[in-house]
Amino acid sequence: MFKEDHWCFEPVIGLGLAERIPEFLEGHHRYPDSVKTLEAGARWCQNMPHLPYGQYQGIVSAPIHLCNFYPDLIMMNVDGRMTTYLMILRNYVDGKDINCQISGHAACVYAIVPSMLSKECHIAIPCKGDRIITFAQDNEIIYTLIPEMLSDFIEAIHYEQAHEWGLPVLNKLKEEYPLKPKYKAFGEKLGLDLRQSPPRSKEYEKY
Repeated sequence: MFKEDHWCFEPVIGLGLAERIPEFLEGHHRYPDSVKTLEAGARWCQNMPHLPYGQYQGIVSAPIHLCNFYPDLIMMNVDGRMTTYLMILRNYVDGKDINCQISGHAACVYAIVPSMLSKECHIAIPCKGDRIITFAQDNEIIYTLIPEMLSDFIEAIHYEQAHEWGLPVLNKLKEEYPLKPKYKAFGEKLGLDLRQSPPRSKEYEKY
């Protein structure tokens, strides 16, 4: 997709295919449609992530299983549970959390540009257009992975699986749940009373 192939102008600016014109930077794109003041609109527009103007000519995308080129990013629409798991895998690599700028607008920009600039994983929320036009579902979150980290993530999957941090993540409805040994040890060092709850009386069981 080159500049002329786009329909929405936000990725055109965000991907650096056009300059950030004064009318945009002054906030007229957001005000008065979705912000209280022109100043608020300007703040959002100026803070929208963007690649340097003229650095790229366009964008190429493909389903990951059919991709015949080395991509800059791997983007996945996943649910909340899988997002948690992917963040755990990211922690495995070097202990770093994902620090990201999130917006309800311009998901196509927020899912791409921050990762391109930082060479780091990122999370984005489907925007209104993403939901209306491309049918993003209520439970979906966009997770962006850097291809250079893919081998680390594969290693992390095997490691977490072997250490009881893998999939599936099963729900457990219990009054008291068994702690992992390290959780118990740290809790006790902090003065927590981690003994199991005493047996309930027969009178209590009636209720």
